[in-house]
Amino acid sequence: MRDYNKVIDRLEKVEHHYTIIGTVHTYPVYRFSLKSPAANPNNILITGGIHGDEPAGVEAVLQFLERDVTILQEQFSFTVIPCINPYGYVHNTRENQDGIDINRSFETNDVHEVAIVQEAVDNMQFLFTIDFHEDYEAKGFYLYEGKHDEQYIGPGIANTVKTIGPIDSDDSGEDTTEIVQGVYKVASKWGTQGLAPYLLHYHSEHVLITETPTEWSLQQRTNLHLGVLDAALEHYYEDN
Repeated sequence: MRDYNKVIDRLEKVEHHYTIIGTVHTYPVYRFSLKSPAANPNNILITGGIHGDEPAGVEAVLQFLERDVTILQEQFSFTVIPCINPYGYVHNTRENQDGIDINRSFETNDVHEVAIVQEAVDNMQFLFTIDFHEDYEAKGFYLYEGKHDEQYIGPGIANTVKTIGPIDSDDSGEDTTEIVQGVYKVASKWGTQGLAPYLLHYHSEHVLITETPTEWSLQQRTNLHLGVLDAALEHYYEDN
C-alpha cells in the first residue's frame, strides 16, 4: 500500500491555491488553481492518478506543482487535479474501491470520482488538457492526441522527448489511427467514456494522453510526462 498522506503533505506545502473538491472513501481529492494575471489567459488542465496503479502521473503532477511557473502564468492559467483515484493509488489498483475503471465511465455521472471531476471542470474551457498514464506492457513511451483542427503537435513532441527514453515500437493495441510512430489519434469510437475524449467533446480544443512504460524508473517516467507537458506549453507559448 502507498501512503496517500505523503501526497497530501507535499500538496499542502505547495504555494498555490487549492480546494478539496470531493472525498472518496475518506480520501480527499484536490484541485489546484494557478491563475494568470493576464486579461485573457489560456486555460490548461493537468490530471493524474485516474488509474491507481500508475503512480508516475501523480508524481509528475506533484513535481509540476513544486516548480516555479511564474513565467508560464504570464499566458496560462492551470487547473490541476493531482490524483483522481486516491483509493486505487493507495491500494495499487487500476480501478476504484468498487472495481470500476474510472477512465471508462465518463458517459454518466454515476461513479463518484467521475462526478467530482465533471463538477470540477463544469463551465470551463481549455486550450489543451493532458492526462498522465502508464503501460505495463510497453517498452517505450507513446502518446494519444485529439485535436479539433487536426493540426497535430504530437509528432514534434515525441521527437523532442525521445531523448528521455525510446518511443514504443509496438502498436498501441487500441485499434486507433497512427499519426506517426508512437502517436495515435484519440479514437472517435471511444465516445466519451474516457476522461480525455470526454474533455475533447465538451471542454477542450486539444487533448493529450501520455503513456510511459512501467519498467522505467519512477523518475524517468515522470521526466517523460513533464517533457511532453513542457513541449506542449512551449508550442502554445511561442504561438502567442
